[in-house]
Amino acid sequence: MLPLAERLAEKGANCYFAVRNVENSHGLLDGTGFSLLQAPITQPITDYRGKAAIGTYGDIMETVGYARADRLGALVAAWDGLFETVRPDLIIADYSPTALLAARDRIPAIAIGDWFTLPPSNVEAFPYLRKLGPRIPERTLLQTVEAVQNSRGIVAPTVMPEILDCAGSLIITIPELDCYAGLRPRPAIGPLLPLPAPLQGGPGPETDYFAYLSLGFRHTERVLEALCAMPVRGSVYLRDASGAQRNEWRNRGLVVHDVPQDMRAMSECSKVIIHHGGLGTIETVFALGRPQMLVPRHLEQGVNAEMAGRMRLAVGMQPGGRFQREHVEHALRHVIESKELRDNATRKAAELAERGPFNALEPVAEFCLTTLRNSAKRRGVRK
Repeated sequence: MLPLAERLAEKGANCYFAVRNVENSHGLLDGTGFSLLQAPITQPITDYRGKAAIGTYGDIMETVGYARADRLGALVAAWDGLFETVRPDLIIADYSPTALLAARDRIPAIAIGDWFTLPPSNVEAFPYLRKLGPRIPERTLLQTVEAVQNSRGIVAPTVMPEILDCAGSLIITIPELDCYAGLRPRPAIGPLLPLPAPLQGGPGPETDYFAYLSLGFRHTERVLEALCAMPVRGSVYLRDASGAQRNEWRNRGLVVHDVPQDMRAMSECSKVIIHHGGLGTIETVFALGRPQMLVPRHLEQGVNAEMAGRMRLAVGMQPGGRFQREHVEHALRHVIESKELRDNATRKAAELAERGPFNALEPVAEFCLTTLRNSAKRRGVRK
């Protein structure tokens, strides 16, 4: 979002950031001139004992208050207060359905995201994330939304996905990484910033792997144990790791970096990239042309791994740590040795380079400015 805000500011827009975590965002925004505000938040329900697993986007909404009118009403009221204070002409929402709900029929809004954060709004019900379907009926959620909107004198949506309906829904990934592509009226527009160029031919990778993993995911240790046990060479960067933890794995035989590494440089010298399966990293490695081994931490990354696997560009472990060390060893050995994966990765990089550069920032910024100008005209304000 920061590159978009910078581009909008160049065109004269005054941008505010309302974020969930102000501590994390402060370092990114400090010195930019953008105002940092605390977004309305609630404590998510994390005790799932006796409940089925999350099966739809609606189930995620239930965890942050959409099954109780008092909780949802408080959040919407807080958004109302924030909007009244800032008086925006346009809302640009990233994974913020409640901001869209609060702005509904009052302030023009644009939603930006990927397949997970922005499911289609033109359907009767949220698509299933798992075969088991929703754990809470969407009608229950809709009744909560109706109660809140009625209390505000605003027409409620007729179905839950309609909450996400706004002036524009922009999926900023490559289209093949949108698992809802067949349900949307318009395809994904591609990443905001250009993807890297494919790796050039050379002497070939010197090491077997580079791993970019989080030690905050407790099952990462199984992956590291496999790397220690296998006759392979490579290096790792561990997010959320202390100096003592990095030294512990060095003492066990791994090459551990103290700071994040440049993905292009690491891909040039590594046969395989190991990571958790975030879409941004998947896209980057697709563009560079290296096979991937994915270790998903949760449902979203698990679906990402499935999509990459169906394209025969990656091998994924079961999400949520449902694997053992021997499964990691088998998977990594396969990815390192597979000529099919190597060739597919090379072809995919060439294909993306031909289709690219996927610089969606300019058209997204222009769409936002056009919507902003139209909003200002309606409100009698010159921008």
